[in-house]
Amino acid sequence: MCSYNLTQQLANIQYSLADKVLEEDCFSKLDAVAGVDVSFSVDNKAVAAVVVLQLECLEILEKGTLLVELFFPYIPGFLGMRETDPVISVLNTLKHDFDVLMVNGHGVMHPRGFGLASHVGVLMDVPSIGVAKRLIDERYINVATQKHHASDEFQLIKENNHVLGAFFKGKYVSVGHKISLKSALDIVKMTSVFKTPEPIRQAHVLATETFKQELKDN
Repeated sequence: MCSYNLTQQLANIQYSLADKVLEEDCFSKLDAVAGVDVSFSVDNKAVAAVVVLQLECLEILEKGTLLVELFFPYIPGFLGMRETDPVISVLNTLKHDFDVLMVNGHGVMHPRGFGLASHVGVLMDVPSIGVAKRLIDERYINVATQKHHASDEFQLIKENNHVLGAFFKGKYVSVGHKISLKSALDIVKMTSVFKTPEPIRQAHVLATETFKQELKDN
């Protein structure tokens, strides 16, 4: 268990870094999008995976994995502290450039405005999008889950009349860094062949399969 003082210190770091997030388009072209995911295991070992896709046709340009050790414990609301290093490490193995990064985690739709997607985006200084399966803070839930039927329409999620992100095909989408919400939503819509956008879906499949193989080999 983390003490209150430690979690408060971590929260203060998130608040401080959240001030660096840019919610505007900071890219000149949009040809390649990367997706990252971390597959967990026992004993804090995990596989970080990345897949780079050509945005227009969703063809795989490059993919890679990295066996990593997670040194930071799992604490709700502090996923960035646990997974940022593994994500950056696997991204640094890429030979192909990407224009936008899609992260399996929240961006500014986070209780302190600084989820994993923002954490990675700010530290790497790259445009990033957060795509998460569930909310950290339930205060948004009544706004976010009013529509359950299949639809191509995004439902904006607000708090105090401030737009934090959107709900789309069962996923919570928000700005990570250096991208506008409009562009983030356009990219998610373009890549959502299934419920999960392809960059993240394929990274998750790659991470899971690699980890299963790792367990089998050992």
